[in-house]
Amino acid sequence: MKIGLFSGGKDSLVACHLMQNELNGVLYCKTGIGIPENFEYVKQTCKKLNWKLNIVEPKETETYENFVKKFGFPHAGIHSVIMGYLKYHPMRKWAKTQAKKDNNIIFISGWRKAESKRRMRTIKKAKTIMEGMTFLSPIANWTNSQVWNYIKKNNLEISPVYKTMHLSGDCLCGAFSELGESELLATFHKELAEEIAKLEKKYHGRWGNQSSMTGAMKQSKISNFICADCIISGNH
Repeated sequence: MKIGLFSGGKDSLVACHLMQNELNGVLYCKTGIGIPENFEYVKQTCKKLNWKLNIVEPKETETYENFVKKFGFPHAGIHSVIMGYLKYHPMRKWAKTQAKKDNNIIFISGWRKAESKRRMRTIKKAKTIMEGMTFLSPIANWTNSQVWNYIKKNNLEISPVYKTMHLSGDCLCGAFSELGESELLATFHKELAEEIAKLEKKYHGRWGNQSSMTGAMKQSKISNFICADCIISGNH
């Protein structure tokens, strides 16, 4: 059984579309720290492309807030732990419920070596086993240009969150956040930014790697934000 992992990101979109004739459905992990518009995009895309959508969520004891309460805000060194909380554990639980149908589930992923230096180090081959689950990335060796060309050629619609964040926004735990990300969230997705700011105050921590969400929400000029000009003009 092949199940596509569809986060709403461009890479997962391409991977699932490329393999759609072999898929038995797609799986979306609702992390609780994502942008609502992306979740709506996932549902609409699955309906449009006739993909069977399965949705999983973390259990009550492994929510994002419980993670922050126990470990503090995520950073690169414990990214695998927050991934376990929000994605791997719910996925593994879902896979066990499917065992009667097929206990040989292969998750189709949009992981790519070219996506980041970190992934170039971690992704050694297209097929791998992690957390007791098998993952296959059909686009592991694709370049950014190949991904965008495929999207254009097949007239695929990307998540609207790319217009504001330049990413899908399915999981904004902050472990690998970049300069300007908190400011963009505070400007374009205020509701989620406010939730994160409340957690900063409640647990005396700081989201992300560059600036706190509380600090970002005090900014008043969009000219301070990274990529603000290209977001407004649409040149992204």
